[in-house]
Amino acid sequence: MGNLLQSYNENLHLLTPTEERILDFMISNPEKCLECTINELSKVLKVSQSMIVKAARKLGYSGFTGLKLVIAGELNILVQREKSPVLLKDLQSYEELSLETIREAYSHLSEERLSLAAASLKDAQNIDIYSFGFDSVAGHDLYLKMLQGGKRVRHLENGYEQIISASNLHRDSVVVAISGTGMSGDLAEALEFARKSGAGVITVAPEKSRLCAYSDVNLESYYSRLVFPEGGLITRIVQLLIMDILYMRFLELCGEEFEERYKKFKEALDYKRRKK
Repeated sequence: MGNLLQSYNENLHLLTPTEERILDFMISNPEKCLECTINELSKVLKVSQSMIVKAARKLGYSGFTGLKLVIAGELNILVQREKSPVLLKDLQSYEELSLETIREAYSHLSEERLSLAAASLKDAQNIDIYSFGFDSVAGHDLYLKMLQGGKRVRHLENGYEQIISASNLHRDSVVVAISGTGMSGDLAEALEFARKSGAGVITVAPEKSRLCAYSDVNLESYYSRLVFPEGGLITRIVQLLIMDILYMRFLELCGEEFEERYKKFKEALDYKRRKK
């Protein structure tokens, strides 16, 4: 189910078999879960109520009630999407989906926020990029772009490394957190430590998602269509679009400064190629 399903996949490695069974049932039977009390659901699944609460918290929600609110909020979108699910069979359908997704995502981007995010990256002495799973495609893309731009940058995909790095940042640092769901508990913890360290925080996530509470600037990753199986396809298209536009804004601000940095980058590449 939309972002909930992505959040489930993102945190699957943290779940016990029982927690996985609970959440799988809730995602597969959203209408039934909305009708059930936690006591009724515990009897259906033959688990304790505390186990249901624990499973919900593993996805970053406050508990059973919090998870039900998300299910209720996404149910209408799910029904709408399921009326005409997208199943890519050929190049034309992929092209149409890509163009529609790009136009839709771009219309939800704020030029003001893009400018603020680009200025933060330009002024930062150190940049940390945090992501997991499919979101790391965009994370690595931004890492290479900032590296080319002469920035001291790291791309971290491990929750422990992220929180340790975040706790050692300073006011001249910026964190960019990329999440297709915006609900990652690991990312939220890392961003909390980054804020305590005085670092700036940029998020690339759905608007009003959990990570936005820790963000100075959120670049909204918006999409309305669903692909079966999704496999990170839609989120990747949207996130890479945002990375490209953000980088263009960054280059505009850097001007001649970037040209000098790029010369050094090119010299290093040419040297490496000659060595081969």
